[in-house]
Amino acid sequence: MWKYVVIVAVTILAFLITSYPTDSASMDDDTPQYLVESEFKIKTPPLPKPRPIKPLIFSSPMKYTQSQFICLAKNIYFEARGEEIAGQYAVGLVTLNRVRSKRFPNTICDVVYQARYWNNHPVRNRCHFSWYCDGKSDRPREKKHWNLAQEIAETLLLFNIEDITKGATHYHAKEVLPHWAKQLKIKTIIGNHIFYE
Repeated sequence: MWKYVVIVAVTILAFLITSYPTDSASMDDDTPQYLVESEFKIKTPPLPKPRPIKPLIFSSPMKYTQSQFICLAKNIYFEARGEEIAGQYAVGLVTLNRVRSKRFPNTICDVVYQARYWNNHPVRNRCHFSWYCDGKSDRPREKKHWNLAQEIAETLLLFNIEDITKGATHYHAKEVLPHWAKQLKIKTIIGNHIFYE
């Protein structure tokens, strides 16, 4: 009986040795596992193409007069004094973006006071910046907010500041929807304002 067991064992061993592929890399040699060719081909998904880095937009320093400085500070004060600092900077940046744009006047005061006029007076609610023709006083009354608006205006006029509005020339408060909003592309939302190109 042992004879038959040995014959069967030798036959099985011989079959295994002859049927084992000779071109496969041996697992006992020094070849690292990841270099051994596998009979299972795994398709690796292609790597995503890198997206180009968008350059940051900067607001560069600008030559200005004292009256231009006051116009910018007033616009920041009346349009955004209740906002966080970023929201106030954003309003100032939009004002300067308009000055640099060919679609708007080329001085800060002309941009701020752009409106429809009748008998040399702005028509109520027909101004680009609503505070200028809302019928209320244009004198800043809150000293703390006025001082901050002047600091922000001075910073914007003297230094290279990253344009967090991404070049926006329009904005409005979240609680209103002007007729022009549907025609423009939203750039960003900062605080209580939505900014458009």
